[in-house]
Amino acid sequence: MSIPLEHYEYGQRPRSPEYILMLISEMEGTWQHLKYMGFVEDAKIIEEMRKPYYKLYFQTIKNK
Repeated sequence: MSIPLEHYEYGQRPRSPEYILMLISEMEGTWQHLKYMGFVEDAKIIEEMRKPYYKLYFQTIKNK
């Protein structure tokens, strides 16, 4: 998949299901690292942060 360079500018990446899923994946990985390293409070913050992105992902899939 070829991504045009303008997608690397602030606010220029489309909010497509694929990109939202990539974001969720990064947050899941961060949550796992924090959890296993014992940073409980930070893991809880990431856990709360990812909830709206899951909701957005399912909304975009539904509306696609």
